[in-house]
Amino acid sequence: MDYQKVASDILKEVGGEKNVISVVHCMTRLRFVLKDESIVDDTKVERIKGVLGIMKKGGQYQIIIGNEVGAVYKEVVKLGNFKTENSDDTPKKDNDEGIFSKILDVISGCMAPVIPALIGAAMIKVLLTVLPMIGWLSEGSQTYQLLSVIGDGAFFFMPILIGISAASKFKTNPYYAATIAAIMLHPNFITLMNTAKDAGETVKFFNIIPVTYANYAYSVIPIILSVWILSYIEPFVDKITPAITKNFLKPMLVLLIAAPIALVIVGPIGAIIGNVLSDVIYFIHDKLGFVAIGLVAGVYPFIVMVGMHHVFTPIKLSMIATTGYEAFMCIAELCSNLAQGGASLAVAIKSKNKDLKQVAGSSAFSALLAGITEPALYGVTVRLKRPMMGACIGAATGGIIGGLFQLKAYGIATPAIITFPQYIEKGNRASILYALITMGVTIAVSFIATYLLGFEDIKDESYEEEVEEATIEPLNQIKEVFSPLQGEAIELSKVNDKTFADNLLGQGLAIIPEKGEVVAPCDGTIDVFFETGHAIGIKSTTGLDILIHVGLETVNLNGEHFTPQVHVGDKVKKGDVLLKFDLEKIKEKGYDTTTPIVITNSNDFKEVNVDKTGSVNESDKILTII
Repeated sequence: MDYQKVASDILKEVGGEKNVISVVHCMTRLRFVLKDESIVDDTKVERIKGVLGIMKKGGQYQIIIGNEVGAVYKEVVKLGNFKTENSDDTPKKDNDEGIFSKILDVISGCMAPVIPALIGAAMIKVLLTVLPMIGWLSEGSQTYQLLSVIGDGAFFFMPILIGISAASKFKTNPYYAATIAAIMLHPNFITLMNTAKDAGETVKFFNIIPVTYANYAYSVIPIILSVWILSYIEPFVDKITPAITKNFLKPMLVLLIAAPIALVIVGPIGAIIGNVLSDVIYFIHDKLGFVAIGLVAGVYPFIVMVGMHHVFTPIKLSMIATTGYEAFMCIAELCSNLAQGGASLAVAIKSKNKDLKQVAGSSAFSALLAGITEPALYGVTVRLKRPMMGACIGAATGGIIGGLFQLKAYGIATPAIITFPQYIEKGNRASILYALITMGVTIAVSFIATYLLGFEDIKDESYEEEVEEATIEPLNQIKEVFSPLQGEAIELSKVNDKTFADNLLGQGLAIIPEKGEVVAPCDGTIDVFFETGHAIGIKSTTGLDILIHVGLETVNLNGEHFTPQVHVGDKVKKGDVLLKFDLEKIKEKGYDTTTPIVITNSNDFKEVNVDKTGSVNESDKILTII
């Protein structure tokens, strides 16, 4: 992969350096915060060689690269002066996201940055299973004990890691957050609480305020709640402390207020919430047994797609810390990961497209051996659709088999072939066979199901380019664009948005609508229809790429008051209704309804001439392109 070219192409398609507020990356994705997502053509981004797919979530424009994301990220950073974390300039979304969805997003957002450290520690635990089995290490040796500390450190002190991550999420001081987590894990505090519990007593602040017993090692939710409270305490203390005393009085007050609240109120509540979540998950397992594992394994790819998979990490950790193993979510995740690999392997063997074979092959390798499924998920199975069905069938089958064998996980290293030892129970040779059968059945069924279901193979890029060139009319032919709206046409330079006014997206004009209806300005195909409903991209039969952007900053409405009448891929005729929108309600919310109509591939033509300004009706000729 040419990392520099991929980075350059990505930056160009997301609107250039000026449209980027910040960019970070996780294990498989570039995560952009953009000033205006609506100007980005998703289809063009997805067509970049090296890009496996895109996702829009939590105010981020996420571009899925796969295992080589780190190298691409370095090249992206070289191309511009980007912030590497979200700033206060990030556009705020005025949405009606439910409280449950927000909670899941917070937990997932706090867990994601910590995952690499947990994976590293978990892999040490895998070594501690393998090395004694093959006789290379004695369990009674000092080396074994040291490796055990190294492998367990990240998990035992995970509240500190989560605290730092949560501080970034809630935009508060990470060192205060880490300090509160350290207080929760301080040996003297643990000893005090355990001694009181054994004696049947209650620890009290000032002999009045009771401190509820809770074990915070390996926990997640208590520290997230504590840091959330901290994010309010810190600015409050900053506001009330005199400037002359800020250096010493503010830190003291922050800790004196935040730490007791964490220990007395928030921490115990968080522990209770964690226990309730765990109880709910395992209640389902208890009632449905092995069937529950199969069901979760079958739908797990969709859980990954919406970013909810990290939410289960604290539940798995809590179960392993309590019982020593986890026999539900870890097994479902293992089968799901291997199934993605098996399906991708079938595509790699069956496809006749060289590029797809390469992508599918590397994706299969990544999923099967390393447990990294995003390349397979977004680059192969979701992209081709039927392989996703094959993967779900294989995952569900494997989950049921693993459930019948009562397979258990003794660690949370990323489920894959290389982490196979974490499913082996010490002293139980049968567990080796059970794990091998579960993994083998999952891979085999997903491979066979995908191969038999088949898929619509992707043609060679060279062939696609020849077909595209043959179907587009010569550039010197005159092309016409008709008004998609009824209203007042104005020059693009008068639009109150520099992106459009400076022709950064191409030439055209704008219409201030008088009616909430958009019709097709020509014959063509719907190339892009933003999920928020505010912007439509049309590929005309004459080779024009036309963008109709209803209103300015209306992306923040998140689809409210917009009712699409067509879908991506639909062929339309001039005058067909494409979109209906509530003009008056959009105005009431304070949005400028000026609608730019832009030829985004203007540079491919000699001239883009405006034929009419002032009052226009639907289907009046407004542009002539030569």
